Amino acid sequence: MFENDDASPLPRGGAERFRFYPLGDRAIVVECSESGGAADWSAMAQLANHVEANRERWMIDIVPAYTNVTVVYDPVLLWREESETDASGWSMPLTGNVPYELAEQRLLDVINRERSSRTGSVRGVEIPVCYGGEDGPDLAEAAAYAGLTEVELCRRHAEADYQVAMIGFMPGFPYLIGLPESIAQPRKALPRLRVEAGAVGIAGGQTGVYPLASPGGWQLIGRTPIKLFDAERGEPSLLRSGDTVRFVPVEKPPIGDEQVVAVPNDGESGGRQLRATAAGASDDEAGFRVRKPGLHTTIQDMGRAGYRSIGLPAGGAMDSYALRVANLLVGNEEAAAALELTLVGPELAAQDDMLIAVCGAYMAPTIDGEELPMWRPVWVRSGAVLRFGSALSGCRAYIAVAGGIGVPAVLGSRSTYTRAALGGLGGRRLAAGDVVPCGAAGAAAASRWAAAWMAALAARPGSWAAAPWFAQPLAYGGGSDEHGIWLRAMPGSEFGQFSEAARTAFYRERYRVAPDSDRMGCRLDGSPLTRTTHAELLSHGVTAGAVQVPPGGGPIVLAADCQTTGGYPKIAHVAGVDLPLLAQAKPGDTIRFRHVSLEEAQRLELARERELRRLALAIRCRLP
Repeated sequence: MFENDDASPLPRGGAERFRFYPLGDRAIVVECSESGGAADWSAMAQLANHVEANRERWMIDIVPAYTNVTVVYDPVLLWREESETDASGWSMPLTGNVPYELAEQRLLDVINRERSSRTGSVRGVEIPVCYGGEDGPDLAEAAAYAGLTEVELCRRHAEADYQVAMIGFMPGFPYLIGLPESIAQPRKALPRLRVEAGAVGIAGGQTGVYPLASPGGWQLIGRTPIKLFDAERGEPSLLRSGDTVRFVPVEKPPIGDEQVVAVPNDGESGGRQLRATAAGASDDEAGFRVRKPGLHTTIQDMGRAGYRSIGLPAGGAMDSYALRVANLLVGNEEAAAALELTLVGPELAAQDDMLIAVCGAYMAPTIDGEELPMWRPVWVRSGAVLRFGSALSGCRAYIAVAGGIGVPAVLGSRSTYTRAALGGLGGRRLAAGDVVPCGAAGAAAASRWAAAWMAALAARPGSWAAAPWFAQPLAYGGGSDEHGIWLRAMPGSEFGQFSEAARTAFYRERYRVAPDSDRMGCRLDGSPLTRTTHAELLSHGVTAGAVQVPPGGGPIVLAADCQTTGGYPKIAHVAGVDLPLLAQAKPGDTIRFRHVSLEEAQRLELARERELRRLALAIRCRLP
């Protein structure tokens, strides 16, 4: 046990005490006016804890960083809370304050509320580390750089007291400050392609622990057997922002399933040691049998809310519009889980009679060799085989099934996040031989609307039948032409740090989608963008749609599985209403950017939401 001082007082006061600025059209950033650089981390942790304790429904996630706090919000929900509704339950005049202005007002009110007595509680956490050898492959190099022996470097590292300034990069990854200056290290010139889970590393004046296996460029000096992130624990991340950490040298990792993971000093546990037990994933049965998995087929819903503060991305469907419409067409809740197909689709055998809908990219879908019509309800008889080819237009398609997909929810979502191996079927893409639990087989009955259409379509001859009507895919109208895919984007937080030529070129360049694009980010090939300053940015909150520019100058548009924090400058931010278009951009496609203001971006999103509400009403009125 060791003493923990409470974090610094939470700044309070009027708008002059804080700076607010937008992060795209779905997040707001707040920082203290009297900024002290990285030293602000303690006040930011307190501010984040205070906002979390007073969280309102329109707030989705709260992400503390070194110098600011990012609040991700739902602009539609915020607007509806501030608007009167009509007889249909929906009212959205397109005049007056936009959601961002409401978010500023409401967030300032939250900040100025009476501080909770629990806001400042922090814990002390001891982490065992096996230094050197195969557990610390960079120890000798790090010691030589510091002019110390390996033993002395380890002693100094273990004797220091650290505090968690922020968590980001990946689920549970702590950025720890307090590293003695004498052992500070530069990042590796050539990052490793794989760093094992538990690796303890040093970079600059920070130390950290890799919770999951991943690429990384920190100098590795040891390894801990402790799980820093475990979705099966009541609190998935071992560490919170503001916690105090001490490393304890051990000869070899403890053996056994049960491990000591934390020694709290919050005045509530009486010094008890907290323990965590590893838990395995479980498999479900029924629905679709996978004959061929396709290139990258996963289970996705609308994603996880509330976990960005511990480094877990929101994830969910890349094209939320196609997912929502597909679910509406089979009578599901819009956020229900469905299959996401990428570039090359699967071959699936129906194990039960079911009502499905396919929306999104065109992958030449067939049922028993006959063309499968898209954007409408389709009844499929047990034994029928669905086949999907390569994407002829677009990149991702979605298969929704009446009753949804019945895999267990993990941290509030069924979405697959492969980097942390959670959600979906064992946290991975589908494989041949898998059985995907769907509809009643997944313990969820179809809605009365869906049951009526199933009964009507089942009366027709053959192994399948489709409704005679379809939903017009409005999200893609005007989003592409002979010049490529057009994405509306507002200037980013660091737009002014780029040269005038780069700022102009960004909105004129025809970028090509690079082959290594994925669910984390869409990489763009084109003329490099020049930044006028080379100053490093401290890691800060980021969201899908942010256009980051690494030192090489090639922009990357962050996508659904993007990291929660990042340190690259942002030249722009794609409007949320156009993220479905980004999701449908495949390698080789051309992307161009069109300037849009924050106000217009939010009005476009509100208008899109109104279109979806009208579509939902129209579908419910379509009875056989």
